[in-house]
Amino acid sequence: MKERITRILERWFISEPALFQVLCTHSIEENASMPCPVRSGARKVEYNPDFVNEMSDPALDQALRTEAIRILLKHPYQRKPDACSQQAIAVGSNLTIGDNYQFGSLRMEQPGDYDLPTGREYEWYSRRIQELLPPEADGDGNGAGDGSDARGQGGGDGDPRTDRLSDNADKNTALSELWDEDDLAVVMIDGIIESTKDWGSLAGNFAEQLKASAKARINWRNVLSGFRASILSTQRKLTRMRPNRRTGFDNMGSIRRFDTRVLVAVDVSGSISSSDLSYFYGVVNSAFRYGFTAVDVIQFDAGVRVVQSLKKVLRNVTVLGRGGTSFQEPIDYANENGYDGLVILTDGYAPQPILPDNMRCKLVWVCNNRESYESSHGWMEKTGRVCTMELQ
Repeated sequence: MKERITRILERWFISEPALFQVLCTHSIEENASMPCPVRSGARKVEYNPDFVNEMSDPALDQALRTEAIRILLKHPYQRKPDACSQQAIAVGSNLTIGDNYQFGSLRMEQPGDYDLPTGREYEWYSRRIQELLPPEADGDGNGAGDGSDARGQGGGDGDPRTDRLSDNADKNTALSELWDEDDLAVVMIDGIIESTKDWGSLAGNFAEQLKASAKARINWRNVLSGFRASILSTQRKLTRMRPNRRTGFDNMGSIRRFDTRVLVAVDVSGSISSSDLSYFYGVVNSAFRYGFTAVDVIQFDAGVRVVQSLKKVLRNVTVLGRGGTSFQEPIDYANENGYDGLVILTDGYAPQPILPDNMRCKLVWVCNNRESYESSHGWMEKTGRVCTMELQ
């Protein structure tokens, strides 16, 4: 079996260098007990010999290709979408891959199979799939453990989408069983993405999405921890997918969604490079991974140029301005419009602003690199928290 896999990887060395590199960072291991043919996670790729023996070489190639792409997308290693079960994140991952990559004989699930739109991110698909699962959940949040719904009837309410999930529950759940946060793995994968020049069959728009995923992002939970605890979230939702801290699954736990009014201000002055702007908007887009349903964004130089309220990842960015820089502009705008928090993405090259006397908005400065952080953090820390994106 490993010889077949080795032959496929040898072909990839020439034709699919990105896929070859990422699978070479993972060990290939046999697992005869899992109910799916191939899966990845925990820095390994596992295969079930009983399933794989029945697969042709092209089919095995497609299965390995799927896991290599999944790893490049970092689905097994980044934070799970909030309140989503193992099954939901597995299907969400499959929909993302099927939506962006055309396989040969293998037909991946498509968003249309669940009446969902194309072009959305993995976290969004995972949450929509979770909504289709039965309301009763076992300890892993996978729906009723026997494949029945809350009324004890198999197949849900006759919805073909729910039936599809019920029929594949075990396989889907096993697919993501090894997934867990692994910052070192993410750094390793980002290094492959940044160094890859030949993308093989991943060339084009998909390669650009992978490159964007490797660009800087900040942990919005850490950023928001600097704001008042009372404004972090007031939207509390009971859920059986998360146990009560004191009584476990005997009682419903709860999750919270961010309803903090946060404004992100992007420095578009002349000193900001196009590369920096790409990183800045990578930070903006990453907010949707952390529970935000909308993000307000302004562009500023010597004035406020563009005001946007984003409800999904922004793919195409139009930048206006490119003049001098005034931090006073976004600070006054945030204060006048009643925001709870202001995140300023900048290189720090501008005079220190004066905070209005009545300003209650919490401020976080995000510097574009270590150099700008070292030159500016002294005065920035007098007005709020400061961090750097640590770009390469």
